[in-house]
Amino acid sequence: MGARSKGVAGAIFIAPATAFFGLFLLFPVVAVMGLAFSQWTGFNVHQIHWVGTQNFHTLIHDSVFRSSLLHTVVFVAATTVLLNVVGLALAMLINTRVQGHRFLQLAIILPLGLSPVLTAILWQQILGPYGFVNELLIDTLHWRTQPIGFLGDPNLVLWTVIAAAVWQYAGYDMLLYYAGLQGLPQERMEAASIDGAGAWSRLRYVVIPYLRPVIAIVIVLNLIGGWKVFDLVFVLTGGGPNHSTEMLSTYLYQQAFTFNLMGYASSIAVVIVFLATISALIRGRVAGEAAR
Repeated sequence: MGARSKGVAGAIFIAPATAFFGLFLLFPVVAVMGLAFSQWTGFNVHQIHWVGTQNFHTLIHDSVFRSSLLHTVVFVAATTVLLNVVGLALAMLINTRVQGHRFLQLAIILPLGLSPVLTAILWQQILGPYGFVNELLIDTLHWRTQPIGFLGDPNLVLWTVIAAAVWQYAGYDMLLYYAGLQGLPQERMEAASIDGAGAWSRLRYVVIPYLRPVIAIVIVLNLIGGWKVFDLVFVLTGGGPNHSTEMLSTYLYQQAFTFNLMGYASSIAVVIVFLATISALIRGRVAGEAAR
């Protein structure tokens, strides 16, 4: 077979993947980028009007967008820190082979098998005004006369969402850290113990330096996932009350499918893509340095 025939055969083999990529990945990204500079209701393509950077100027002066950006930043920062701390602690606990560690590992991983929608419904049943926790505090223990507003108090609801996210995804970080701990030479831990190092010193000077490449990658993965959070927040709180849990993604959904402002929603999508792309570039750089 000649070089030309091999080239034709190769083109035929990659054509389906190329068509899929172009139709379902590349085209939507290009379309959203174009719509971000346009005004459109989402119904008639002949009604698309070019408005330049007007949507982005409106974003800057949109107080709800600014609050949703702040909430997203808080969510990303808090979940990234908590997921890494909890994930590493659970991985080290399981790695010590404590009694019942198999059952514990299964219990930690189980939330990963639940969809975010199901997780949100579960947490509504637990922390809602008539949920298990409030009924326990009011009817059983008689510690309170009014329910705690886990999902209704603007000062608590964002942290409730963060707690739900950590509960669901801590098992993922735990698996990554547990895999990293499997390669940790036990000689280092034994040598540190012989030298009189306590548990905190072994963690600080042995475990964390060894897991530094894993920690860097896990952090970036948490960042990327945090920027795109939607379904958990949408079902659990809908962005409320009074936009107190509004995220970039939920605000995008509202603008696109409630108010039919596709151009404005696309400008919000560009902001999300921009933030996620920065995290992805960091991830690539970290992965490259870790591989050296």
